[in-house]
Amino acid sequence: MGQNVILITGAAGFLGSAITVALSREHAIVAVDVREPSERLRRAAPGVVWKQLDIADSGSVTALFRGIRGDHGRLDFLIHLAAFYDFGSDWLPEYERTNVQGTANLLQAAKDTSAQRVIFASSIAAMEPPPPGQLLTERTPTSAFIPYARSKQLGERMIAKEAGTLPGIALRIAGAFSDWCELPPLYSLIKRWSGRGPLGRLVPGCGNSGFPYIHRDDVVRSVTRCIECHAGLAPFEVFLVSPSGAVSHTQVFSAIRRAADGRAPAGPILIPPRLARLGLSLQTALGRLVRKTSYEQPWMLDFVDRPWAADVSYTESRLAWSCAPGMGILDRLPQILERFRGDRRAWELRNRCRNEGRYDYSP
Repeated sequence: MGQNVILITGAAGFLGSAITVALSREHAIVAVDVREPSERLRRAAPGVVWKQLDIADSGSVTALFRGIRGDHGRLDFLIHLAAFYDFGSDWLPEYERTNVQGTANLLQAAKDTSAQRVIFASSIAAMEPPPPGQLLTERTPTSAFIPYARSKQLGERMIAKEAGTLPGIALRIAGAFSDWCELPPLYSLIKRWSGRGPLGRLVPGCGNSGFPYIHRDDVVRSVTRCIECHAGLAPFEVFLVSPSGAVSHTQVFSAIRRAADGRAPAGPILIPPRLARLGLSLQTALGRLVRKTSYEQPWMLDFVDRPWAADVSYTESRLAWSCAPGMGILDRLPQILERFRGDRRAWELRNRCRNEGRYDYSP
């Protein structure tokens, strides 16, 4: 595989930093983020050209792409990871500014620069859970059931619309974690279910809620494969960057309790959804009073016992890619909990930085 010229947005973030470091070993990378990269990230990817830039500023985006064209003579790939996210149920102005207008700015500049392809980070959470007995696939339509999903839906539509002149890939990514956790919903579950006493055993519904989790290293490999397979792909492709199926709350609960206690765990205490909603509403209201936002939101209980289960056979076949053995969430939870117990201060710091949008790269 020859060296490509690649622009990566959101390059200082959780996924972006790892992708930037990995691709910089073989390609010429221009990395963009609204934040300055840390010194540790700069050292990990010494050949990368860093640009601090707001993608919602169309003039700055146009100048950036012209500069790349002037310096390198071309732009091969745009990997668009930058996005605003919030766990609430309101369409906030930043969704329109960054996720919609920012994406439109990038696509226009990429077309003007004759880029080969754009790779867009969407999410499995942009699709509603499938009906019982069915699985999510690459053909499952996106949904606007929450603002974040709506923003990804709009992004995918823009990329599909431009595919005739700018080929695109939408990567619907599962919940991406590291060996320090660094995934807000998983962080919340670990904090809750590693606690002692009955509060550490509360599980809403029947415990069948679930989501597919993917290790960050597997996400990096999927992006690499998209670049390697680019020439053989259709003008617009949707891939599920995920393991097959979903991991249920019951499975995660058991793994967390076993790793936390070192013995066979007591079973969960199942809470009726109505009672769980009341408790969560009170928690959310208290959080607003103290200006502390919680990951858990009342709308999430609409999907109790409706798992986001995926069939990724098309993606695996098309990219000749799959999640590496031993990297699943149930395989990695013992190591995550070991760090949680052994270096709680560092564990909390890393997770809070990720949750608050100020991630600091670490291998």
